[in-house]
Amino acid sequence: MKKNTILTFIFLATLNTSCQLTSGDFLSGKAQGMAKRVSRESDILDVVDDVVREEEGQGVNEDLRGLTDNYTNFPTSYDITDYINGNVSALGTQCAMTDHEREWSFVKSVGTGSIGARKVLATIYQSCEPIDTVIDSRTPSLSGVSTQEATFSDGTDFKQRVVHDVGAMVRSHEVLRKLDEDPGYPGEGCIDATKVPPVYGYGSRKGLRSNEINLFTRGQGVSREGARASGIDCSEFISAAYAAEGLKFTSNDRDYRSLTTTSLHDTVRSKNSCIKPVKFKLPYSIRSGDIINVKGSHVIMVDTIGEDPLAIRKFSELGRCDDITISDFNFTYIHSGALKNYGPARVDARTHATHRSTMFANLRAQAVASCKAILSEQEYSNEMMSGRFSILRHNSEDAACYYDEPAKLKGESCINQCLQDKLKEAKNV
Repeated sequence: MKKNTILTFIFLATLNTSCQLTSGDFLSGKAQGMAKRVSRESDILDVVDDVVREEEGQGVNEDLRGLTDNYTNFPTSYDITDYINGNVSALGTQCAMTDHEREWSFVKSVGTGSIGARKVLATIYQSCEPIDTVIDSRTPSLSGVSTQEATFSDGTDFKQRVVHDVGAMVRSHEVLRKLDEDPGYPGEGCIDATKVPPVYGYGSRKGLRSNEINLFTRGQGVSREGARASGIDCSEFISAAYAAEGLKFTSNDRDYRSLTTTSLHDTVRSKNSCIKPVKFKLPYSIRSGDIINVKGSHVIMVDTIGEDPLAIRKFSELGRCDDITISDFNFTYIHSGALKNYGPARVDARTHATHRSTMFANLRAQAVASCKAILSEQEYSNEMMSGRFSILRHNSEDAACYYDEPAKLKGESCINQCLQDKLKEAKNV
């Protein structure tokens, strides 16, 4: 199924783009989803097979194997451009791509998992503004939010969020401030997120098995002593993102699952697991939609990546692998976390050059190890699972790893149109 899906994707991309590789549907990853559906539901594969058989004697199969890592990965738009250029150069019709466009062709792709994360992020704010807003090292911490000591019913102590000044929070919030100043917000019949601001709430779960997932409850992680808020913790955010995109954690899942960082870590070793620790095909590394997890600590979803997201290629070429720093990373991620009190947000990974964390210390160590593997002429990195740390990827080629329908989110109708527009525009940082 994976080979057929990838061949269909290349076929559609070649037909659809004709050297117009800024097409929103293609760059946003929508063509990948289309290819998956077409490969399951249509006899277009007969056409694809005919094309491949006709060209077998001309080495096309060998080209396609190289382009797709032996039919295991979707090629990037940059790869497709080079492939088309190589096949039409005799006609003098090369697709022009500047260095700037080449860099952005990587950044613009939004992969499996990340689409669900964007949907949850937009829904909890009732706006697509948080997709365009990236938290970085220059972003000040929020005002109006603090923590207090609290205890779960099982006796476990934790830090509970308290929204003690909604006005101050909104004024200091990069997203909520813009929404508060927008006369057209919220839309008709939509929820005003400035009145129930999204926050990180440790232990705030959302009941993913319900007919409609309600993101606007405070949960245990947000104190009732303060103002109302929409609380969600890190693993519930990722679980909701998978549900919103119709992705399973194991192939025998019947209901949408709510995992913790610990159960996510343990699920990986299940024989029916739909998430697996990755091995990088060097010099490539993380992709949009990858989950980075630290058992018992935190979990995030990779959103967009640059051409060399972990700086592996650059420093292997320089022969200075130990010099890789988090400041050299080039990707964004989506999460719900305590960083700068923002809760649900899209974040520039380089923020962690100054905001230290176990997760990013581990990620840097894996980047250094992968860089050294290149210098040792290894084709693949180590498996990205070491101790409590892992980088996980959904098994997208297995139809059993998808639900028949994605989960419904309360209020999603208010953002579905802008979300589709964002995917088409693919204006990511």
